[in-house]
Amino acid sequence: MLGQFFGMKTLPIVASLILVVLKPYPAASADLPQWGRFEVAFTNAKAYADPYRDVSLDATFTRPDGRTVRFWGFYDGGQVWRLRFRPDLPGTWRYEAVFSDGTAAGSGRFTCAKGNLPGPIAVHPANPVWFGRRDGDAVLIRGFHVGDRFFAANWGDAARAAFLDWVQAQGYNTLSCASHYLNRDAKGRGRGWDTPRLWPLNAGEFARLEAMLDELVRRDLIVYPFAGFFGRQSNFPQEPADQLLYIRYAYARLGAYPNLLLNVAGPEPLLRESPYLQREQVNRLGAAIQAINVFAKPLSVHNRTGHDEFRDEPWLTYGTLQGPKTVNRAWMGRQLLASHHAEKPLLAQETLWSGNTYHIRAIGRDYSDDDLRKNAFVIHFSAAALVFADNAGDSSSGFTGSLDPKDARTNRHDAVKRAWDLCAALPFGHLKPRPDLVQGAHAHCLALPGCEYLVYLERSEPVSVNIEGGPYRVTWHDTRRPYPRHDGGLTSDAKNLTPPPGGDDWVLQLTRPRTQVIRERDGRVSLKPRTAKATASGRFCPKVLALRRLTPSAAARCISTCPRRVVTPSRSPTAARTLPWTRCS
Repeated sequence: MLGQFFGMKTLPIVASLILVVLKPYPAASADLPQWGRFEVAFTNAKAYADPYRDVSLDATFTRPDGRTVRFWGFYDGGQVWRLRFRPDLPGTWRYEAVFSDGTAAGSGRFTCAKGNLPGPIAVHPANPVWFGRRDGDAVLIRGFHVGDRFFAANWGDAARAAFLDWVQAQGYNTLSCASHYLNRDAKGRGRGWDTPRLWPLNAGEFARLEAMLDELVRRDLIVYPFAGFFGRQSNFPQEPADQLLYIRYAYARLGAYPNLLLNVAGPEPLLRESPYLQREQVNRLGAAIQAINVFAKPLSVHNRTGHDEFRDEPWLTYGTLQGPKTVNRAWMGRQLLASHHAEKPLLAQETLWSGNTYHIRAIGRDYSDDDLRKNAFVIHFSAAALVFADNAGDSSSGFTGSLDPKDARTNRHDAVKRAWDLCAALPFGHLKPRPDLVQGAHAHCLALPGCEYLVYLERSEPVSVNIEGGPYRVTWHDTRRPYPRHDGGLTSDAKNLTPPPGGDDWVLQLTRPRTQVIRERDGRVSLKPRTAKATASGRFCPKVLALRRLTPSAAARCISTCPRRVVTPSRSPTAARTLPWTRCS
């Protein structure tokens, strides 16, 4: 952890400032990198009967652009209160803090500088059907569901580290963690695991949780709290005032973590057979969390099987879906899209869980490796984020329950990874699901019409795509390793395109030829005919982009990572900008 400490002059308060980076980055400087964690501790010698309730630490941060952000700190045991924050803008920040009873706290400033920290997980700014980073890149969620032991003190550190090593080697970047935040006190679930006991409020228990969250930040692993703030079979607070106190304290401590998704409650608070919350309670709690969501963290609730009942609620910023559990992929695609809000990402949380009793019951057997690969493609081509599980019964069984790598059914994980690896190699962050543009139940389409089309074919059969303009270059991607590509030439109408001989399922990519230059001048992005001079200088875009429809900032952010860069000339050499464009074919 990188740190810089400053003494601060106050009255009965002693303050120490900590600038925190939770990843192994280059040598420390006096600056806090953008998206790093700012923390300041105050020692308050005044006695309180209940420091969690009797007093609050309130702060105002002034951004480099002059705007202010109100936030609050938390009691951390003994005579210590802390203020934790995440700056999003380079420049000089100032803060002033005071206790609610008028006791002085302190003030100060720190400098935030551009660095190489990734932005926090968020709704993708340029294309909100996807998850992304606050700095603009879309994120391909590669999720794995883990059982109730993950945060437990009586599960050894060495075993946890071995599991996390396996997770990263397998390519996962997201963990769905049961018994987080609270313990699911039920046999076969959280009972017997010494997970952090966050309610009643206990600073030491939160510190236990944070030590493990810090390790996940260092490993750049996203966390989805399966049970959320108000978990099934947990001891969450029942009184509304206590619920607000719990939410506010938890957010003060955890809100600055860049890798946390938020979840109101789960699993299935509205389960027909045994609901533990009512719809109005979920809405009230969701609205209360969103009201204090200073860092705009994605917020959802775990749904029962079926459509997302909270899809259109204003407090919900991403959907969480359980199911459909099926190998009828055409039906799966329709059901996912029916619950996919046009401005919100969708987490397919219990949609593809191998070895799970309920999935086996729904389809009459377990998934084959081909099923896993094909379902994973259809989920991605529905713009949904997949959380996979490796069960041998319920959701806490099998490798998902033991977290011992020797219990992993490697072929199952590899089948899903094959799909993810190819999806990651193809541009997707600027595309949206467009099933209306393809003919045939075997075809699933992502598109930016007039620019680019990706079509997944679960069977090797011809497909027609309703394209705008043309011609388009046709590329076929075999879904089998090592993902051979086949050049299909040019098409002007995209009618009856036939996959190459052999193979099973395919990804069809249609891209416009390199015939135009993307130029940026005075904050406007436009397409111009490619000239010989531009060709010689390399200042052309590898794909024609429908940028006339996008704002300049969205155009600059909406495309995923690419090995090439396009320098766009403007009136003066110093005004030229480098924009990230799609992977070149």
